[in-house]
Amino acid sequence: MKVLLADDHSIVRTALKYVLSELTPDLVVVEARNNSDIFAALDSNSDGFDLVMLDLRMPGMDGSGQAIGRVVERVAPTPVCVFTVSEDPDEMRAVLAAGVRAYIPKTTDDGLIATILKLVLSGGSYVPPVLGGLTMERHSHEAEEQGIKGRLLTKEIFPGLTRRQREVLALLAEGLSNQEIGERLDLNLSTVKSHVTAILRALDVENRTQAVLKFQSVVGK
Repeated sequence: MKVLLADDHSIVRTALKYVLSELTPDLVVVEARNNSDIFAALDSNSDGFDLVMLDLRMPGMDGSGQAIGRVVERVAPTPVCVFTVSEDPDEMRAVLAAGVRAYIPKTTDDGLIATILKLVLSGGSYVPPVLGGLTMERHSHEAEEQGIKGRLLTKEIFPGLTRRQREVLALLAEGLSNQEIGERLDLNLSTVKSHVTAILRALDVENRTQAVLKFQSVVGK
């Protein structure tokens, strides 16, 4: 796997190379420290990249969706992930609207970063929880959406969960809070919390975000 890794801080690039090394034994990383380096790397690597990771702000990169969009357009269809200190929802929306496949705040746990990158490389997308959590490419046909729902309810997906737990998991993936899930399914809050706890245990994950990541990786197959 060949990755273009752009950040003006060497310690960040070193940390990300460590995370990336957990994804594949055949890792090639091309590093960039600024916007000029990014396009120089793209010019000199005619065979392209499997993944591009870049900071939102570094020399020549002002953090705008327009600046990020130029990189996205240049490398398409290669997935682009932003790894940045900014957790401003407005900036997140602008960057994601530019075509970035994952917006990863630098406060994200390193184990979760690896999981997010696996999902992106398999065709998924990641949105921080503040914007509603992980999303996938939206199916354009209602029949496909109904097909996923049908598989969920017939135990074809996640057979270790009860029907109600699969319903709760699907609503978690939509970014709903426990309170909102309770209102949607006419359940009290303590019952929803019990279902969420059971889901985390059954999926062998530590938190809601990881559960949603696993859900999306399965339903996207």
